[in-house]
Amino acid sequence: MASSLAAQLSQIAAKSTNQLDLKAQRTAHSQSLIFDRKVASTQDFDTVYQICYEGFQELCQLDSRFTAFERTIFSEQSKAEDRTQLTAAQNKELDVALEAFLALVGGRLLLNPAVKAVEWLVRRFRIHEYNTSFTILTFLPYYTTPLFLNLLAILPEDLTPTFKVLIPYKKGSINPPRHPLVHSATTNKPFLAALNSYVLQVSRQQAHHHALLAFWAGIYTEAVAGMLDASRSGRREVEKQKHEDIVIRVLPILNDGFAMKNVSELVIGCYMVSVVLAQKASLQDKVLDGLMEAVAGSWTEETIESGLVCLAVLAQQKPETKLPRRALKAILRLDDVLKRLTEIATQYKTSHLLLGVVAGCLDDLPRQKDTARLDLLSRIFQNQLLGEPEMSKAMTLVLEATSSVHKDGAMSLDAQARLADLVQVFSQSESLQPTFQKTIAESSFDIAALEHNLQTVIDTAPAPRTVEDVEMEDVEKEEEQDNFSSAVESLSGEKLFKGSFLSTQSIPLFERLAQAFTLAVGSNEKCQTFSDLAALGKSEATKSPQYLSFFIRVFSGPYPMGTRATALNMITSFLTSTENTNLDFQALLPFLLVALTDASERVRREAAAALAAVGSLYKKNKKGEDVWARSNLYGQLKDIKWLPTRDAQKIFERAVLPSLEECIIDAAHIGRVLENTLRGVSVDANASELKKPLRLAFFTFLCSNAIELPLFTPKLGLLNILNRIDKAGGTTRTKELEPLLKTWRGFSEREVQDICEKERVPVSDVERQMVTIVTPKEKDAIMILLSNVSPHSESLRPSFIAAVFGRIKGIWARVAEDRQVVAAEQLFEISLGVSNLPLVNNCRDLLRSVQLPGSVLAQFLERIPVSLTDMEALGPAPKRRRTSQNNMIAMTVKDEAEFGKVMEKMTFILELVDSSSPETHPELADGLFQALAALHHFKSQIQSGMSYLLSLTLGSLLAIVNRSKESAKAQFDTSVIRADLVVDCVRTTESPQVQNAALLLVAGLSVIAPELVLHSVMPIFTFMGSSVLRKDDEYSVSVIDQTIDQVVPALIQSLRDQKRDVVSGTSELLLSFTAAFEHIPSHRRLRLFHALITKLGTQDFLFAVLAMLANRYAMDKDVLVLMTGLVSDASAPVELTTYSKFLGLVSDSLKPKPGISQVLLGIGSDDGREPQKVAVDLLRDLAYLFKHSSLKVKMAKTFASEDEEAIRQLRTIFSQILEQVLTIGDSVQSMKLVSQANGDVLAALFGTLTLVDFLDTIEVLLERPNDELRRKVLRLLEGRLRQNPERDSASQIRVLDFLPTLVDIIRNSADILLKHAAVACIDRIAEKYGKKDPSRVVSAAQVVASEACIGQTDDRIRIMGVLCLASMAETLGQVMIPALPEALSRSLALLELSLEEGKENSRLHDAVFSLFSALFVHIPYMISGPHLDKILLLSFKSANAEDCEDDSRQEALKMMARKVDMAATLGAVDRNWQYAVQAGPVATKETLEVVSLAVEKHPKSATGKNIGVLSSILFKAFDLRREQLALGANATFDAADVDEIEDALNDVTIKMIYKLNDTTFRPIFTKMLDWATSGLPKKDTQGSWARLTTFYKFLQVFFGTLQSIVTGYASYIIESVVSVLGKASPADKSTKALWLATMRLLRNAFEHDQDGMPVLPINPCLKLTITEFWQSPSHLNQISTPLINQLAHATNSSTAATVIAEAVPAITELAVAADSTDNHKELNTALMKFLRPSAGPNGKPAGGENPHTRLAALKAEQSLTEQLGEEWLALLPEMLPYISELMEDEDENVEREVRKWVKQIENVLGEKLDDMLT
Repeated sequence: MASSLAAQLSQIAAKSTNQLDLKAQRTAHSQSLIFDRKVASTQDFDTVYQICYEGFQELCQLDSRFTAFERTIFSEQSKAEDRTQLTAAQNKELDVALEAFLALVGGRLLLNPAVKAVEWLVRRFRIHEYNTSFTILTFLPYYTTPLFLNLLAILPEDLTPTFKVLIPYKKGSINPPRHPLVHSATTNKPFLAALNSYVLQVSRQQAHHHALLAFWAGIYTEAVAGMLDASRSGRREVEKQKHEDIVIRVLPILNDGFAMKNVSELVIGCYMVSVVLAQKASLQDKVLDGLMEAVAGSWTEETIESGLVCLAVLAQQKPETKLPRRALKAILRLDDVLKRLTEIATQYKTSHLLLGVVAGCLDDLPRQKDTARLDLLSRIFQNQLLGEPEMSKAMTLVLEATSSVHKDGAMSLDAQARLADLVQVFSQSESLQPTFQKTIAESSFDIAALEHNLQTVIDTAPAPRTVEDVEMEDVEKEEEQDNFSSAVESLSGEKLFKGSFLSTQSIPLFERLAQAFTLAVGSNEKCQTFSDLAALGKSEATKSPQYLSFFIRVFSGPYPMGTRATALNMITSFLTSTENTNLDFQALLPFLLVALTDASERVRREAAAALAAVGSLYKKNKKGEDVWARSNLYGQLKDIKWLPTRDAQKIFERAVLPSLEECIIDAAHIGRVLENTLRGVSVDANASELKKPLRLAFFTFLCSNAIELPLFTPKLGLLNILNRIDKAGGTTRTKELEPLLKTWRGFSEREVQDICEKERVPVSDVERQMVTIVTPKEKDAIMILLSNVSPHSESLRPSFIAAVFGRIKGIWARVAEDRQVVAAEQLFEISLGVSNLPLVNNCRDLLRSVQLPGSVLAQFLERIPVSLTDMEALGPAPKRRRTSQNNMIAMTVKDEAEFGKVMEKMTFILELVDSSSPETHPELADGLFQALAALHHFKSQIQSGMSYLLSLTLGSLLAIVNRSKESAKAQFDTSVIRADLVVDCVRTTESPQVQNAALLLVAGLSVIAPELVLHSVMPIFTFMGSSVLRKDDEYSVSVIDQTIDQVVPALIQSLRDQKRDVVSGTSELLLSFTAAFEHIPSHRRLRLFHALITKLGTQDFLFAVLAMLANRYAMDKDVLVLMTGLVSDASAPVELTTYSKFLGLVSDSLKPKPGISQVLLGIGSDDGREPQKVAVDLLRDLAYLFKHSSLKVKMAKTFASEDEEAIRQLRTIFSQILEQVLTIGDSVQSMKLVSQANGDVLAALFGTLTLVDFLDTIEVLLERPNDELRRKVLRLLEGRLRQNPERDSASQIRVLDFLPTLVDIIRNSADILLKHAAVACIDRIAEKYGKKDPSRVVSAAQVVASEACIGQTDDRIRIMGVLCLASMAETLGQVMIPALPEALSRSLALLELSLEEGKENSRLHDAVFSLFSALFVHIPYMISGPHLDKILLLSFKSANAEDCEDDSRQEALKMMARKVDMAATLGAVDRNWQYAVQAGPVATKETLEVVSLAVEKHPKSATGKNIGVLSSILFKAFDLRREQLALGANATFDAADVDEIEDALNDVTIKMIYKLNDTTFRPIFTKMLDWATSGLPKKDTQGSWARLTTFYKFLQVFFGTLQSIVTGYASYIIESVVSVLGKASPADKSTKALWLATMRLLRNAFEHDQDGMPVLPINPCLKLTITEFWQSPSHLNQISTPLINQLAHATNSSTAATVIAEAVPAITELAVAADSTDNHKELNTALMKFLRPSAGPNGKPAGGENPHTRLAALKAEQSLTEQLGEEWLALLPEMLPYISELMEDEDENVEREVRKWVKQIENVLGEKLDDMLT
């Protein structure tokens, strides 16, 4: 009971929201999506609400649906809502609102406003706790984002099993990958159910979004696939049951999803799941059918394609081909279903779906109301969407449906005809025939029955019939007999039909008779029975038209081929059996002629037989004029132009009968026969020609039948024949058949549709044949056609209008031009009507599509100026227009409408001209220029761009001009050219199309008529610079190219003809291009400017372009690249000539009265720049060109050639340029910037020369008196040599030959700067070429070291000279020895001078040390001891100088230590040590560094030889501490300096020891010990302690570095150490350093005394084998007690800390080294004395009276316990009493530490000490 109550209480506590638990409340309040916990915890709800409400308002602006929440969860009152205070009902209502908001906001969670809004739900309503599932599912689509990670961080720890997949990622604070989510959906049913439920709920709310549905579709599809895969089993029953369970779970979700058609992505997701189900699960047919119906019922326009894919996949899984009825209907209702299926078939299998559609189209044929399904069926086979196996199956379905159709009732005649046509396609198509024959061969179809059912002939051998087939056939025949009998029986009561069956379209009795006749076809007995029906009146057939007219209508109608052939056979039978031979059956002729054009040979054969029978009757006719059915063939009052009987007989005998055999074979033959007959040409050798009257009569007979015939199937066939004949016997087809055209025109669209549907003829075919009545040979053919549409255009059918205009278009080219002109005018007038009428649109389309003659186009163009003049007349009075702003025409609304019409009219005219190949009509040029003038004038009046019209006009003119350019002479009158208008179009329009067209037109005109264009051309280039050049499209580039190619040469030629300066004359052109440079696309600049310069002439214009670019853009990088590219394309002479002209322009710009530079550069003009600035920019750019162009390479190539003339030309031009540069230099000496720029040019100019040529030129220039020039050229030489000069033999010899010239300058010149430049050159020459011939450089070195150079008073020459000597030392080595004496003495003097107080010179200082570095490296043996002493003394002085850099000095000292003989170096150091110490810490450190490097870099032997002087230096250095201590307040080193120097000293000593053996070192060690312990008087206690401190610090390093191999040396120092331990104290400042050194020394000595360690001396020569030194009682006893007694120094917190830090580690290391129980016991006994204030019962002091001492002892015990473990705790029994006492110690620190020690002991022993301590 108690446990149950406790469990209940714990559950209540877990769910409790106690408001008094403030910590829990703060934690809950700090949960935030966007704020850090610390920040969130400090925010109140007002602050949070303000931030979140801003986000909510932004959401409302994005979607108005959010505003509904403004009154609930985002209201002001929501700040006070507390879920813990709400009732369950209120919380439920709140949950509804929260979930609705979350669903809506889910699609925008990646937007900041949405996150802010959700933050309010987290902070105020804690949705992550109360609505956890819905919140997680809202965020889940964004599982890879940082936002989801933020959500995971605030979710409750106890997530439900539904979301257990998220728990590890919440703990690890990482985003979950996709795979675990898919796995959870596959295996965790609650998770998948929650996800599905959420998606459906959100979709019903219309809050779905792409992220959610895409995520759900992917997860759900993979989950279903995973579940199905996981349910695989070896037992089929088990697997089937599992699959059924999964399907039962999935289908309701799919059902709900399919119901929401408007959520397209959800539906597509359901399609994906359906596909997975179908492919992976064994679904029953019912389930598949249900799915297919659901899919078909769910699709919308957005999802049709995906739905069809899904249906295709589902259909592939069905064993049967039949589709569910609803699915089939949905497919058949689709528009372009075949197109959609074709697109799908490229990626998915659709064969089963298509077979299902085929089966559906054939289903229940007798009950199909129309032939739409059969039409689709035909298209499926025509498009061949099925493979061969599936095609065979589809054909089988067709044949099966045809075979069994009688079982369901009689098939309609339309359906029968369609199926018959389809089967004919099967048997006759090249692609389908093999499959069809194979299908027939492999099946057991009764071919005869098929042919009977379809009334057609199947071209294949019938399969052998089995007994069963015969029985079936008998059954079928019995059923057919029943159908025929019932049909005849129903007709037997019908009386004779009144009138002809051809009199009207709709005759119900005829339809019934035709159906019965179809059933009778194939049986003579049935046909006989049928023909005896009273309704047909066979007995009265010669007197009344019923009998024959019935069969005429059947064979002329849209019936199966067998039916039509039988009808013809019935007529033939009647004609051959009639006894009345005097009848004239010419009424049959039109129909039989049409039958001869039938596609079926059988029908044609029967028609020929009928014609032959009529022909035989004519032969028997003796009386002749009784025409059968003359008055009532088509009903009463029909105006048929009947032929006289004999004329009819002639036609039969001469035209028709002779060609019957050919007509049977070829369906088109009868058309040719009639055409030739009526034209009077015989096509048959046996036929004779008809006379004109007879031809006329025959033609009018046929035409009258075509007019009066009510039935349109035979009418269409007859027209098809007649429309081949333009005229016959003096009349035309148009004249005879025009009434028919008018009658047809009068039909309404509905009437035409009904007519054609009843007779199954396409409307378009009838329309086409009707308008074809009008022949192009008719004079007014086009006007006749127009007359049929123009007056009645509004009521006419669009299809008729389209047919009429199609006919006009077809005959246009065959109509005479004068008639074309008239017709075009008429068409144009109509086309100006209301543009939305079909007639107007057709007229416009026609004019656009036919080839209009030039005269027509010219007339149209004449209308434009007239129209614009009329338009201006509508405006205000001229005076008012003049006073109005911009002369604009003010227009009323009415005027605006009129303006619109005029604009439309002009647009249409110009479009017609543009589309009529204007290049073939050059006569249009005048009209186009007039139109251009009118447009331009009108444009200025109305302030409109009219860009399109201008573009059309210019385009047409351009086409004419371009064609005219191809001929030698212009093809039009050039006087009509208006170049000013074209230029104005360029300048005044903003349209790029107009601008480009106008530019191209100018270019073209400049070729055919340059004299009319060039005076207006300059504004073109100004415009191009501001517009076209900036464009980057290919067309604009082409425009620019053509303009340059065609205009520029003509312009140049024109200027030359006028004997004007071409450069000045084209300055505006050049300025336009250079000004546009920055706007021209970068990748087109070079090509464009290159083309321009090439056309202008590179030699004449390149300099001008370069100068203008330099003037405008100065040193712009892109411009320099362009200029370099331009000059690099020129040859060397042209490039040099360009530079010469360029320099001439610079000179001109600096003149008081500039010439050409004023034109090109604007010098001297009001807005021009200052001449000096222009000159600077030009010269700087020129210098760049000299440096970066390929001139040097081109010149070298020329000089290497054998072309003397070319070489001479180059030298001449180069000399001219050099002279120009020098002349400019002389003239601008007072202009600093110009002079500098000119110097740059000179340098760059020399850079184009080879080094040999350069030196030749310099020698000449050095002879000039101008010192500035001489300095400049020497600096140029130095710069040249500083880079990578030529290394060939000739160059080297020439450079060395130049040295005497430089030496003379140094000796003789008074110009210090010139000397400086000469020394710099010598420096470079020595470095680069000195090794070639060192002897030639020595003399130069001696001069540099002499009074003439470094002996001067000028620091610049001194520094340069010393640096030069350093370079020479590096290059020449020992060859330089002759110059050394003077060089050393002067350089040392200069170094001393540079260090004089107040005269410091760091550059000179560094230069001298650089010299010494070089000497030390290359000739160290030449530096004597006095020199070294001097160098050291000066380096000491330098070390203290503030203005001198340390690097050069330190480098020199390092080189001395490394390279100079060790004895010399150490001797110098030993001699000058006291001066180093006097100089201070820096000098002392550097001196020790010299010693260290000398020891390190020289071999051991050298160290051994110099051990005496080295020991002397070390002892002096070791005594530094004592010496500084003795100086007291006068000491120059502080404690830190001493420590630092001693560290360096110890390092040097160790390096020395490494190079010694024990024999050599041991005496030194003992000497050091004596020096430290007894080297001073006993009274000098401080001095002794100082030496001991230094010595012990060395020993610390000694033992720490050399470790166990020198442990034996400890025997020398034990006595001294014990003595020190008894005197030194950490509390005494004077001995603290010594005490610390002692502790550290001992620690290192103890630490490396390790038992059993192999003896591996660092130095093989230093062989010391010492092991177990401190285990020896004699050693241990000496040191242990004094060392442990150091604990007594811990008397206060400060000393205690020092003792614990230094003494305790030493004691610990001693215990480790002692390494025996006895030794440990002895140590522990001594140590425990310091743990007690008294020694026991006697109460004597034991040493632990001070708690700090006890604390230090405790720390030692802890350290020993930690280091030795159980080995030390073997002494625990002795320790326990002390531990017990210490646990009750009065000092808290002692008590705390002893408890730590106890825990430490327990951890080591693994047991408690409680029992031991009690």
